[in-house]
Amino acid sequence: MIKNYFPLKLALGEQFCNREKERILLKDNITQMRPTVLVSPRRYGKSSLMHKVVSELNMPFASIDLFLAHDGAAVAKRITQGVAEVVSQIIPVSEKFLESVQKFFRNFKVTLSVGSFNIEATYHASAIDSTDQIFTSLQALSRLAKEKQKQVVFFIDEFQDIANANNSKAIQGAIRHVAQESSNVVFVFSGSNRGLLLELFDNKSLPLYMMCDKLMLQRMSSESYWPFIQKAATERWGDKIARPVFERIITYTELHPFYVNFLCSELWKADIAPDIDAVTNAWEYCFEIEERRLIAEIEKLTGNQREVLKAVAKQPVLEPTAHQFLTNVGLAYSSVHQAMKVLFEKDMLYKVKNEDNAILNSQIGQIRVLDPLLAYALRKYMN
Repeated sequence: MIKNYFPLKLALGEQFCNREKERILLKDNITQMRPTVLVSPRRYGKSSLMHKVVSELNMPFASIDLFLAHDGAAVAKRITQGVAEVVSQIIPVSEKFLESVQKFFRNFKVTLSVGSFNIEATYHASAIDSTDQIFTSLQALSRLAKEKQKQVVFFIDEFQDIANANNSKAIQGAIRHVAQESSNVVFVFSGSNRGLLLELFDNKSLPLYMMCDKLMLQRMSSESYWPFIQKAATERWGDKIARPVFERIITYTELHPFYVNFLCSELWKADIAPDIDAVTNAWEYCFEIEERRLIAEIEKLTGNQREVLKAVAKQPVLEPTAHQFLTNVGLAYSSVHQAMKVLFEKDMLYKVKNEDNAILNSQIGQIRVLDPLLAYALRKYMN
């Protein structure tokens, strides 16, 4: 079996790379019971960071996903499942387990699955609405954690989907109340749509306004990856890879966390260490795997948006309203401005926050295509 050094989903244990600064900040927030929202584009490793920090803190932990939880009942079900997940970590499963739990969850029917040693908390048929169910279950968890002298972490991913629930504001209010009152339950939120996610915490008219610290995840530096990749190379092939080979990996992936893993996962399948040609061939293979998805993403755009995206893929730009860029795109200022706005909202463009010498012509403030494989595809289609 080949060791999986570069997972395409959660990076756990030794698979996790760096993020030293973010780990310290998130640990501090959790230990100080400060609610936090993790903000980044898709596939930047928010969930992996969360799992890494909690494993290091060795705290009871629930991870739930609100993806497509578009009504109050679905949100309530997933939150109570998360509550049950944490409870099973706080109280050792034993003959007295149900009795210990039931006194805190008086409005719930609590069951024990002997096979999996988990609990399932459900409401009686006469239970009140989903908002009260969420509020009651989280309050009960808080009381239980306090009695057992435990601090627990409640991680809610794809949290922006809560906005689609019919009683969204009420649910947000219930979560805020527990987050502010509890000294034993700390909440961490994340989501794949940055615009919608931040709206929940930045809008003065919504219950979660200014409740959380924001932790923005950027791309890591090439020097953060250097020791990690070399360690994986030494374990796999008995020696390090050459610096030019490493730099070619960074050139293609542009330090996007998912694509570093995607490309390296292909390279590490080989029996011998890669040379530069092997990196190029593996990147082309990654493109072939993802080509249909990339084409589908491009086809969803308007003509103006496609033209702007192609122009940025060909030549990243500092001043998108400059005369030369407008001439290259062949569009008026207003059209470019509107297309740029939408492409940023769709997380298809981003501004460089940290300059890295390993990425050709990279500059702070420069606008680039966020997905390096999409940029590669656009350049390929233009040829």
